[in-house]
Order: sequence, then structure tokens, then C-alpha cells
Amino acid sequence: MIRIGPLQVDLARRELFLDGQPVRLGSRAFDMLAVLIASKGALVSKNELLKQVWPDTIVEENNLQVHMSALRKMLGESRGLIQTVSGRGYRLVLSSPSPAPSSENMADRDDESDNVNGSPQDRIVRNNLPSNSSALIGRDKAMEDVALALASVRHVTLIGSGGIGKTRLAIEVARGLQARFPDGVYLISLASASDASSVLAMFATGFGVNPASGPLTLARVSKELSERCALFIFDNCEHVLGPAAELAETLLSVSAAIRVLATSREPLRVVDERLYWVAPLQVPVQEDQCQDVLQCSAVQLFLSRARAIDARFSSDERSVYLTGTVCRRLDGIPLAIELAAARAAILGIETLADHLDDRFNMLSGGNRTALPRHQTLKATLDWSHALLDDAERATLRRLGIFFNSFTMEAAIAVAGDGALRELDVIAAVSGLVEKSLVVTRVERGIVSYRLLETTRAYAMQKLEDNGERRLVTLNHAHYFSSLLDGDSSDGGGAAGASGDRWHHRMRELLDDLRAALGWALSPKGDEALGETLAVKVVFLLYELSLVDECCAWAQRALDTVAATHQDSRSTRHLRVRMQLLAALGAARIFVNGPNRETLGIWAEILASAIALGAPAFEARALWGMWNVCQSSGAARNALAFARRFASLASETGDASGATLGYRLLGIASHYAGDQKQARLSLEKLLQHSDSLQHWLPLGQSVDQRIVGRATLARVLWLQGLRDQALKLAEDCVVDACNQEQAIVTCYVLVEALVPLTLLSGKREQAAQAIAVLQEVSARAGLSVSQACCRCFDEYLRSLDEAVPERLHAFRAALNDLDSLEFDAPRAMLAGQYSLALGRSGQREEGIAAIVRVLAQCDEAGDQWYAGELRRIHGELLLMEHAAYAPSAGDARDGEACLSAALEDSLTQGCRSLQLRAATSLGRCWHAQGRSTEAADLLKSACSRLTEGLDWDDFKAATHLLKIAAAASKPADVPADTPPDVCDDAFAGRNAAAMAFDDPAAEAFGERG
Repeated sequence: MIRIGPLQVDLARRELFLDGQPVRLGSRAFDMLAVLIASKGALVSKNELLKQVWPDTIVEENNLQVHMSALRKMLGESRGLIQTVSGRGYRLVLSSPSPAPSSENMADRDDESDNVNGSPQDRIVRNNLPSNSSALIGRDKAMEDVALALASVRHVTLIGSGGIGKTRLAIEVARGLQARFPDGVYLISLASASDASSVLAMFATGFGVNPASGPLTLARVSKELSERCALFIFDNCEHVLGPAAELAETLLSVSAAIRVLATSREPLRVVDERLYWVAPLQVPVQEDQCQDVLQCSAVQLFLSRARAIDARFSSDERSVYLTGTVCRRLDGIPLAIELAAARAAILGIETLADHLDDRFNMLSGGNRTALPRHQTLKATLDWSHALLDDAERATLRRLGIFFNSFTMEAAIAVAGDGALRELDVIAAVSGLVEKSLVVTRVERGIVSYRLLETTRAYAMQKLEDNGERRLVTLNHAHYFSSLLDGDSSDGGGAAGASGDRWHHRMRELLDDLRAALGWALSPKGDEALGETLAVKVVFLLYELSLVDECCAWAQRALDTVAATHQDSRSTRHLRVRMQLLAALGAARIFVNGPNRETLGIWAEILASAIALGAPAFEARALWGMWNVCQSSGAARNALAFARRFASLASETGDASGATLGYRLLGIASHYAGDQKQARLSLEKLLQHSDSLQHWLPLGQSVDQRIVGRATLARVLWLQGLRDQALKLAEDCVVDACNQEQAIVTCYVLVEALVPLTLLSGKREQAAQAIAVLQEVSARAGLSVSQACCRCFDEYLRSLDEAVPERLHAFRAALNDLDSLEFDAPRAMLAGQYSLALGRSGQREEGIAAIVRVLAQCDEAGDQWYAGELRRIHGELLLMEHAAYAPSAGDARDGEACLSAALEDSLTQGCRSLQLRAATSLGRCWHAQGRSTEAADLLKSACSRLTEGLDWDDFKAATHLLKIAAAASKPADVPADTPPDVCDDAFAGRNAAAMAFDDPAAEAFGERG
């Protein structure tokens, strides 16, 4: 830390402290200070400063003066620390100088006034700027930008909506630039001007022209200001644009040293005018934490003004959150925030936030000395509205119907009518943009428009007052209904890069779609449009993974349709009901689970589709019924529905349906225990997936390649291709996350990556995958995935913590999943829970649990994990504990379970599970003295695996193999021979046994 008088500088961290208090300084000004400090009091020339501070840029000397002025302003009374050597440069005074005089009207010294060759005299610059009564918050960067603009151009206009803070910004910029304008800085308020003569009268008042010397004309202005170096601030030009522009051009033609800084809600359009759009203050986003909220300039302004009225104004976390919400809803407009802060200081922030919808009545009572239009929020907008022509007024109030951004095409469709043609709307929107009532945004070369929330509320009130609300709302709903038709026909739901853009575009429309649908379904809405739009919106919500909202809207629409049509059996009614039920059924499985009600919904859809001759919905219903059965663990029924789906696709000649059928058959076959058929079907899916674009409703945006590869990863893992399987599962999650499809991301995590990392003993990787599942499922409101996440998390914890408290949490998580009837992962989860019970000393409870889940799996045909469940059953039967030892019957039954587990894994071709079954059975045989048989069995199982050889299960198997081999070594090998020598001897004696066709391998050969 470097100390120079009252100044402390940390060059490394770029921090400044003046009298112990942190101060802010622009980056260029800080760089200049650093150069002066490095010179250690020596003179630094202007050229050297320019070279070091702007090394790669050619800038004018004016830039140097602007930043030097900012640096001196920061120093305040200690501005004498920096001295100017006339015509040469600057130096930093290392010993603290005498404080310089301070005055509201005292300017920072310019280059010539602060000369080390004589006594420095601060010069009083003539000005009529109002006194600075409060700090200007959040405008440091804007002040620097505007000052720099005035250094390079002669006319700058600050543009922005009413109440954005243009006047205050202009005054503070001018206050900081007084040293550059020795002939004065003048504020010319044009608020009360109405024509050219009154503009000149306001100029005369502000400039101080003696009225006794005759009338003021532009010619006289030219004469009075000849050769002057002055700055003029033209404030509130929007209602006298022509006269203000003419006066500005006259001033600029008189002297090259004159500058004009104007404020207006639209450009003056003078020659070489530089526009500076004054942005709203920074507002927090909804997810910001308390400390982040407090860093936003809008919140800082609110709290500053509220505490000026009531120093006890609350700053607890709840109040800060509400303050951030209020500032966000007020779009960061300083005037609105100041009015709101005054109300909050009296009524409390809770009351203000609750009544902000009535903002025009709430936000009044501004400063009595302020202009009338700045004393209430409504008055500010009334002023802007009065300056519009009829077309702009009509367009503005009709644009208020948009909840979010809109395109020019949308504006024409909604705002246009017989009197307001397309070109009229385009011209009106352009005018509203220029008048700062409509905000623009350009993204990927496309321009969109938006009304700030306060402006929109004002426009909606005008729409209501003019009796146009129903007509404009109907236009709005029709437009978005047709827009969804266009996106559907363009294949917008396709996966991939174009699908990513489609998702982004559709999410931007959601607020308007919700509003349109809510109105259409209301008693004041349109019945036919409501039904049509409801189907389109709920289908879209499903494609966007907003399944909870999809359920809510589908149910609301079904209730409305039922009330409208009552017991009607018309084709139209039945078709609309079928479509809405399809969306409800597809979404419910992620929220309510694959229960009987969901299955009943799909059964009704299937019957309706057959009756209506709708093959697409017939196929979709079979897909839905397959999904319910698959998710509920009813693998046998799922396989039946998958075959029906494939058969229908074959009968109708639907090539895409046939390709999709491979996925259904592959998944169903995997869970049913036919891994060979599962792999064959899934590989056929991937072989034909490049051209797959199925036409079935709901799920068109789902990338079938990703979900198909997820199940293929499970199959590969079982078949022993363990490293490939994990890599494939990881790739699926990455691809799903990149597509921002929550239901797909959660599916591949639940289906593949989480279970495979747990089964592989990759605990850290499993924990990371579970964390991703938790975050994505919680954000998207996917109840089933959240329940799975809790179960997987308890599975992971139980590997190290088999204690009663942990097991109670595991059981509770399983119960939650059972209540949703989502039983697809039941076998794996229940198996680990049973084993954890046994390890915690609750062997009998573990045996009962494993017997129960085995029975459930056998009944449902859920066989993919049956071999592992039988192995766990055998381990529990053979388990020894301080309180008990296995009986002879238990030992016999345990060995039988392990043999059955091995048989099952061989039948399915599950080499990973075969290794585990062989390890458990080998351990049993070794304990019985059958070490040779144990060694043969383990060698056969180990030899079949080529991947995952560094995993815990393979290490355990090879360790046991060494022990068994040592126990069964030849009699001529000395007892103290090391195990590896025994292994070599044993391997030489039993070389033939290492082949796949040895007696042990034949006895336990793969059946799949």
C-alpha cells in the first residue's frame, strides 16, 4: 500500500482509499495515477502519459484532460497533490500540500491555472448549475462516457425514457467539466417552452442576457457568444425539437470551443449529433442472493432514498429481496424508484410490493420543487403520451398487450387494423423507439422490441379506456396460434442445433402464450380458439420439458372443454379431448408417476384414436402404455406393448415408426432379461437414427439417439464392456445437457450414468452425477426424478454408512418412490437396501426384503438384475454376525442361490454380474475346502472380462483367485512358496483350464 498524504493506493489490487474510505476511479484515471506514482515526483510529460495509458490507441489530448479532471475531482480538497507544469506535463507532489479552497461553484483547475511557476489560483467558472443535494448513484460509467464523448464531438444528446435520469446525469457531467469551459457552464431548461420564441427566452434567462438591451434573436446569440469557450445544457427538448435544434446549430457555428449537451426523449437530428442512450440502473435477477441484490445500483438508490426519510428502514434479508423485486418491476427507472422508496419508507416494503400493480396510484408525491410531470409516475408518462401523434398513440396502447418482446411482424399483426396499415405501424413503432417508449434489442441480426413494465401498464390502461382490449387480445391470441402452426410445420421440434434455436425462440414466447391461452379459456375468451390454442400450447410445454405446467394447463383445458360440450360425442369434442389427454398422459408420468390413472388415460386415448381413425394417436397411445409399464417395472407388459407398436408401424408402412419401435423393443428386452435382443434392437435404432424424424405427437424434440444410447450403455455394461459403457453414458449426459432438455437429461442420468457409476464402484463420479440430477430435476419440477435422486443418494451413502439412521432414510426414500409407482430402478435399489440391512446386523430383515423384491420382479418379468438379487440373497443367507451364524440349511440354500445367480448371469450373457456371482460362489466353495473348483470358476469368470480390470470387483475376484490357487497348489510345492510362484505352478498344471472350453467353462458357459 502506497501512502501519499491522505491518499492510500494499492496498485496490485487497483484499490484507492481517501482518508481511509474506499473511493471509485475509472480505469484510465487509475492508470494515470499509477504512472505519476511510478515517476516518484518527477515530471511526466503529456506525451508520456498518453503513451503509457493508451499504448495501442491514438487519442486526443482532450481525453487526458477529462481523466485528469476525474482524478482531481476524486481528490477533492487534496487536488493540489497533482500539479500541472504549463505546456509540459504533470507531477505528483509527494508531500501533502495545503488544501485547495472548496466551493460549489469552484472548478477543477485546468492545465494553465495550476502552474508550478506561480501561485496556483483556482478560477471561479460562471455557471447556473443547481446545488448537489445527494449523491448520483450508479452513473459513474455513464458520466465518464459522456465526458469522453464531449471531448471528441461538439454535440451530445442524452436519450432515454421519462424519469430515466437524463437531467441529473447531464448536470453532474457538466459540473465535472467546468474547468474545461472558462467562459461558463449554463443549464437551459426548456420544460416550459412551447415555440421558438419561448426557447430563446429560456436561453436568455439561463445565459443571463440583459432583456433591456433588446430582443434576443439567433443573430444576437451569434454576436454575444463569439469566440466563447462554454458548455450549454439544453434540458427537456422533446416537445420543442425544431427550435432547440436550430438554437444548438447556431451556437455550434459561432465558436469551435462551444459544446452542447442536450437531454431529450428523442434525437434533435442536428449535424454531427452524438446520441447517448441513458440506460436504467442495474437491477437484480430473481435468483440473486442478498449480497448480490445489494450490489445493484437500483437497490442502492432505493435504500438511500428510503433511509433519508426513515433511517430505520429495514435491511433484513426479506426486505432486501422485496426491494430487489420492486426495483426489477420498475425496470431500474430512477424516478420510479425514488417515488417507490418514499412510499416504502412510510407504508413498509411489504405493502408497497403487494400493491405495485396499482403503481400509478401508489407512486406519487415526488419532490414539491420538481417539475409537475416528475411528481407522479403517471404524470411522467402523460407528458410523453401527449407528444405522440394518433397513429403512435394507437400503436402504443395496442403493443401493451405483449407480455414480452415482440417482432415487427407481431406488432403489425396485433396493432394493425383497417385504419392502421402495415406501413403505418412500422412508422409508429419507429417513432416510439425514437421517443424512448419502446426498447429495442438485436440478437443474431434480428431486431425485437419491448415495452418496459411501467410503460406497458400505462399502455394497457389506455387500451382499456379506448374500449379496444377484447379486439386486440383476440388479435394477440390469433397471432400466437398461427405462429405455433408455422413453427410446427417448419419441424421446429427437431433435435440438434436447429432444435436448440427453436427451444430458445419458443421459451421467449411463453409469457405471451400463457396470457393468450388464459384469456381464450376464460368466460370472456373465444371457445374455438381456446381449444385450438390449448392443444398447441400444452404440446409445446411438453417439448420444453415444462411438464408440471403442461399437466396444469391440460387439465384446465379439459375442464373447460367438458363444461362447454358437456356429454357431447361430436367428433370435434372427442378429438380435442384425445389431444389434451395425450399431453396430460405424457407429462403426468414425470410428475405423478406411472400409476393406474396414467395408464387409464392412455387406454382412453387408444380407444378414441381407433374410433376416430387417427393412426398417429393410436401409435402414440401404444407408446404411452409401453412407457407406463416400463417405468412401473412391468417389463413383461412393456414388451407386449413394444411389439404391438412395432406391429402397427409395419402394418401402416411407417418407416420412422419402425425405427422408433427398435428403441421400445430394445429397452423392454433389456429389462425383461434378453440382453442379446436388446443390443440388437438398440443398435438398429442407432443405425437408422440419422434420418429419424418421427411424426407422432409429443416427444418430437427428444433426440432418440441419446435416449437409445443410454439404455445401450446399460446393456454393454452387463455384457462386460464396462469402460465403453461408462464413456457412452457420460457422452449421453453431455449431449442431453447441451440440448437443455430437462426430461432427457434426467432420463439418461436415471437410466444410465447414475446406476452404472454406482454399480462400478465409482463413488466420486456417482456423487457428481447425482448432484446434476438433483439440480436439473428440482429446477424442472420433475417429481419422479427427484425421488430417484434421493434413492440413489441413499444407495451411495449406504456403501459406507450401514447404520440404523442411514437405513431409515434409505427406506423413506424407497417409500417415496413406491408411492409414485416408479419401479424401473426397484431391483437395483432394493438389492442394495437388503444388503445394507444385513451388514447393519439386521440379517433377517434383509433376507425378507430381498425375497420380497425377487417375487415382485418374477411376477412383473423384470429380470435384468435378477441374477444379482439372487447373489445378494445367497450372501445374506451365508452372512456371519456376532449374534448369529448361518445354519446348515442356510448354508445349503445360500449356495443354491449363488449357483442360481451364476446360472442367470450366464444365461443373459451378463459377464459383469457373472464375475460377482463367481466371486461369491468361489468364496463359498473355498470355505468348504473346494478351492480347486473355486479357482477354476474364478479363472473362467475373470478371463471373460477385458474392461474394468482395475475396478474393485475384478480386484476382489483376482485376490480370491490367488488365495484359492494357493490353497489348491500341488503337493510338491513347498508350503512357504510365495503366492505368485504358486500361481505360476498352478497355471502351468492347469493351462488347459484357462481356455473357454475347459470343464468349468463348459459347466457355466454363457447361454445368451
